Amino acid sequence: MTMLEPTEAGVWQDLFATIIEDADSNILLLDEDCRVISLNPGFYWIFVESYGIELKKGSSILDAMEKVNPTLKAIWKERIDTIRSGMPIKVEDVFEMEGRKYYWEIHFKYVSLTEDKQIISVFSRDITVRKAYQKRILENEANLRSILNTIDDSVWLVNAHYELIDFNKAFYKSYKLAFGTRLERGRSILELIPDHLQQLRTMWRERYEAGLKGRPGRYYDSYWVDNQLKTYEIVTYPITENGKVTGLTIYSRDITLQKKTEDLLKEQNQELTKINSELDRFVYSASHDLRAPLMSVKGLLTMIKVDQPNTEQYLQLIETSINRLDHFITDIIHYSRNSRMEIIPQVIDYQMLVQESIDSLKYMEDAHHVKSQVIIHPEHEFYSDPSRLLIIFNNIISNAVRYRARWKESFIKIEITTTYTHARIRFTDNGIGIADEFKDKIFKMFFRATADSKGSGLGLYIVKSTVEKLGGTISMTSQFGEGTVFEIEIPNLKTTVLN
Repeated sequence: MTMLEPTEAGVWQDLFATIIEDADSNILLLDEDCRVISLNPGFYWIFVESYGIELKKGSSILDAMEKVNPTLKAIWKERIDTIRSGMPIKVEDVFEMEGRKYYWEIHFKYVSLTEDKQIISVFSRDITVRKAYQKRILENEANLRSILNTIDDSVWLVNAHYELIDFNKAFYKSYKLAFGTRLERGRSILELIPDHLQQLRTMWRERYEAGLKGRPGRYYDSYWVDNQLKTYEIVTYPITENGKVTGLTIYSRDITLQKKTEDLLKEQNQELTKINSELDRFVYSASHDLRAPLMSVKGLLTMIKVDQPNTEQYLQLIETSINRLDHFITDIIHYSRNSRMEIIPQVIDYQMLVQESIDSLKYMEDAHHVKSQVIIHPEHEFYSDPSRLLIIFNNIISNAVRYRARWKESFIKIEITTTYTHARIRFTDNGIGIADEFKDKIFKMFFRATADSKGSGLGLYIVKSTVEKLGGTISMTSQFGEGTVFEIEIPNLKTTVLN
């Protein structure tokens, strides 16, 4: 090793002292016995102002502390003993001056100059401003987290490696309910998707990849959460730093109720379209069918005036036209009532209901030629809308009378079975039946198989609409010339009443 000349060593020592004094950090050098070798003004004034200790070269820092602050001496001695084991340490000290707190970061290090000579270096710097900024950042982070956790929507952030940076409580809770997985910061969000959902993992990888390429995305998914199928609107936003995408922010909003509302509106719109179409047909056909009997009556009145001897015959024809008009108007009333009125469930006495329907039709032409047979199996108390059931019974029984086979003894058999959940109603007649080419049209509005049909063309349409209004179904089987069977199944509305 080249030894420095005394003059040259003095120059270097002066230069070193200058560097220490001009340094931004506070510097203190101690020998092995904790005596001050050198210190700059910054360290000197810190001790004077903070602790009232005046440090001088050659004096023991621990002895100086003992006189003023024994607790401080114990702290420093513990630190120095620690670094003597060869482990540098960094600590933070706080002191108060003129009502204000100051924070210092202090580095302790044990340095070997030669084999038999070591020194203790102490560097400190004021980190009060930095601590203030850290505190503000933590407060802002806490405020942001508080805001995120009060949001009902799920929010999560991932970095370029799909690792979770952060997430709010809503996302944590919904994710656990959906997949049974606890979220962890720093874990890959893709790895947190259960292994048996590989297709879902692939789909989300593609979404994250698209977002990390700078393309925002909007998606609509449905997931089972807490045994409920929920629909979510999911939006991804790239996080950009210095023009580079470093991660993604993802927002997920529960739109289940909105989706149900939209679906309901769509259904209602389709229903309105259907109703408007039917209304157009109804107005056209109804105006024609209402006018026809009136014109017939008008013509017959003219005939009475010019052919008085046959007045009785004309009056009978007038009565037939009026009855036809009355029947048609009754069908219109039933159609309107079924469309507008709410369902009012009541306990149904089927025996009384069927009898009421038969009694109301007994003065109908040819009604006395059709024998009725009623079989009821009331297994459970049954609730439904009696006025709508009466419409169904009246129309089907009147059809059995109107289209009876005149060459044989006519009958209609009504079988009813009620259970806790539903009722099955079966109407069997031995009338003229329905030809195959008309079977798929009989429930349509204003359908008549022939020009000689006696009905309004609304009866079976009203029956089907009424059954559907009650939440039921209707089917028909028929053999031309042999008879027809209508089978109806409607739900028991007892649970609706009880709730």
